Amino acid sequence: MTNLKSETHSLLTGTVRLRVTIAVSFLSFFYSAILDYMLPLYFSIGAGFSKGLWSSLVVWQFAPWCFTPILAGLLARRYGEKQVWAVALMAQALVPVALCLFHKPWVLMLVSFCGGISGALMWVSAISLLQVVPLERKGYANGLVMVSLGAGSLLAPLVGRAILWREQVFLLANGNDWSGVAAFLVNLTRPEHNPTGHNFTLILYGLAIIKLISAIAIWAYALRPGHFSGDPSQASPSSILTDLRLLLSNPRFWALTIALCLIGGPMFQANNQYLRYRAEDIGLISGAQDRGWSTLQLVRALMLLPGGIAVGFFAGRRAAGIFAVVLLGCFAITCGSMGWASTVGMLFLSSACFEMVRQLVRWAQTGYLSEHMPARLRSCAIGCSVTCSGLGATIFGFLTNLYMNPSDPSFNSAGPFWLAAGIGLIGAIGLYFFNRNYPIRETIKP
Repeated sequence: MTNLKSETHSLLTGTVRLRVTIAVSFLSFFYSAILDYMLPLYFSIGAGFSKGLWSSLVVWQFAPWCFTPILAGLLARRYGEKQVWAVALMAQALVPVALCLFHKPWVLMLVSFCGGISGALMWVSAISLLQVVPLERKGYANGLVMVSLGAGSLLAPLVGRAILWREQVFLLANGNDWSGVAAFLVNLTRPEHNPTGHNFTLILYGLAIIKLISAIAIWAYALRPGHFSGDPSQASPSSILTDLRLLLSNPRFWALTIALCLIGGPMFQANNQYLRYRAEDIGLISGAQDRGWSTLQLVRALMLLPGGIAVGFFAGRRAAGIFAVVLLGCFAITCGSMGWASTVGMLFLSSACFEMVRQLVRWAQTGYLSEHMPARLRSCAIGCSVTCSGLGATIFGFLTNLYMNPSDPSFNSAGPFWLAAGIGLIGAIGLYFFNRNYPIRETIKP
């Protein structure tokens, strides 16, 4: 028994403390989801904000993903994923505070840009750090983080709606009408008035406190003491350059990165940038009133849970290249279906399917790709792949904002979804033919 405990302790030396990292991941996804829920409403009550402001802010938020992820990967390789993650969390605490203090559109775009930098640093370092587990626990760890994404995203619109209309919720609760509270939170009962600016401020400052606490937790407790045998040591600058050259000369890396990331990026961006307008056209948002927007967010978040379970099943198996082909094709089809949706029910169904597939694509861009690379290239590979995803998303975002701007009277919110889906299908076909000639799954040299 003593030998067994000693062997288990040896296997876990230097590995991730999943209770800490998954809890922080949950809070990070809650942070992002509650901002996605409340900011379209926040900007709707602000004087002088154009209809196209949300689209512009999303574009600027994702613009840093063109260069920050690769920087995050290199910094993680040099200083460690834990340190990069903690610093990124500290920086993210400043974003909601800035949203409270500044309201000029150009300042908001700058805040959005800075938030994108910290978000990219956090995502790459966090996903890379969560690979620091024994091989037999890799599926469990990756599945947990994706389930935490779903759980945080599921809770966010409920909490956001409860705080934004807390006066109405308190009135129902004081009357012991708990069924009325539940009906209000899931949008069976509509708000009686627009939310007040004070309630928005309460959420934003609360998010800043959550980020600061999360940063302290990651810095102090994310890793067990010691060095994990399966994790490469922190590298010198010359070693990093050698790793980078080795990575960039790998054709399988480029095949997966171009298909899943550069081509997959526009589908992420179409959803991030234009779902709010799609929901408005179908009647789920009316000015600053939530007419079903929170319910859509709940449905989307709910589907992240089975998506996370699916990640747990596939992670660690080094799935063959046909897996990536089918996944990218499904991603394109579900993206296009949101453009075809003409009723509330169709939009709910298509968004739910898209979110489940998106969970797998998120992991495929990082965890799946890193499984087909040597361990020493993990953080660099993830950083480069996410950079390409950000590049694809940013190019798509700027071009569609230029030629399909929501402020244009002839704007059709379905167009960006159809365009992104077409690009995705082309990518899936190209990856299929590459995989036939050069199979993605091959023996990895250490």
